Amino acid sequence: SNTSNVVSLNTSYTDTAGNTGTAATSASYEVDTLAPSATITLSNSSLSAGETSTVTISFTEAVSGFGNSDVTVANGTLSTLTTSNSITWTATFTPSGSVSNTSNVVSLSTSYTDTAGNTGTAATSATYAVDTIAPSATITLSDSSLIAGEASTVTISFNEAVSGFGNSDVTVANGTLS
Repeated sequence: SNTSNVVSLNTSYTDTAGNTGTAATSASYEVDTLAPSATITLSNSSLSAGETSTVTISFTEAVSGFGNSDVTVANGTLSTLTTSNSITWTATFTPSGSVSNTSNVVSLSTSYTDTAGNTGTAATSATYAVDTIAPSATITLSDSSLIAGEASTVTISFNEAVSGFGNSDVTVANGTLS
């Protein structure tokens, strides 16, 4: 954007009587041919059930005609985008349930413009992961018909890696777990 443009008139002209014309200069005018661009960031790039992430879209200049319809999110929803200056916009991303995907992105289309009317450029965030599938377990016993004094191996198999699991997480009726 350049705001120091002027139209100048030289003294090389004359009227019909042969008098040399005077020089003139217009007021400054603006020429803006630069398309706005944006960067997209997420405050949390690894989301699990119950978590959210702030999505920030920062433009290189003020934009108009911009809103949620210009943004695509994968495996979740985006709250209404808000701004105080038409340059930095924020919203809350909430992941969908029952999803496990590590290659999600937020995408920005080219359907917005800057205040001069230049069409915006597309943008894509870095990838973010969504895992809202709860782990599950299968419990098997090596012997399911026990009498006093016998023991059975209990095997608990999870469908994915878990943390914080221990004997205190297991309840055993009429016996103990070691």
